[in-house]
Amino acid sequence: MKRVAVVSGGADGIGKEVVLEFLDAGFAVAAFDINDEKLAKVSEELKDRDFIGIHCNAIEEESVQKAFSQVMEHYGRVDALANIAGGSLAISQPVDEISLDGWEKVIALNMRSVFLCTREAVKVMRKQQYGRIVSLSSMAGRSRSVFGGAPYAAAKAGVIGFTRQCSKDMGPIGVTINAVAPGTVMSGDRISGFWANKSEEDKAFFFKSNPSGRLGVPKDIARTIVFLCHEDASYINGAVIDVNGGMWVG
Repeated sequence: MKRVAVVSGGADGIGKEVVLEFLDAGFAVAAFDINDEKLAKVSEELKDRDFIGIHCNAIEEESVQKAFSQVMEHYGRVDALANIAGGSLAISQPVDEISLDGWEKVIALNMRSVFLCTREAVKVMRKQQYGRIVSLSSMAGRSRSVFGGAPYAAAKAGVIGFTRQCSKDMGPIGVTINAVAPGTVMSGDRISGFWANKSEEDKAFFFKSNPSGRLGVPKDIARTIVFLCHEDASYINGAVIDVNGGMWVG
């Protein structure tokens, strides 16, 4: 029996790398994304593999429900869910300069999406009595944000709280839920641009403060997520795996 994985935010960056790692691990994969252009591009790249791309706005209930229905129509099961959709939306101002609308958009993108996708996946996994769920948190949710601001840090901390509670609720039905908290990862144009604009002194300070002496890459995160979705990872539940090169340890 071939396992089926769903990846939200799967058309680009870390999400796309997670898709590739799942495929290499023998999973069939459905990628959700709101960006139709990127979704079409990755679908073309992977047309010869067991992959489908599905348009989905992960913060809209009806869109998420429809996307999961499409997965069930195509594959008939969901064995793993990687909640990757998220981001800071470049809102990194001091808290007294953040609008309520900006705050709520970041919270929704990072937390509502995790809730909606997890809820739909669990409906299927409960019937199967089996499932693996991994949500993307961040070092920002463990200590403080490097590139994001208060809304992003709060949302990623919320993902950890959600993960821990759900692990208790879902463990008895054969479903594990864990979180991965990356450090700085070169996962997109915005982060790459932000890094490129750092002074050489700032870059040197970063490398000195990180025991691994390098920046993260999407594959570092993707491999950890897919490992947690392996059948042999059944005794890892409610955990937060820090993937940051040792820059933060807790």
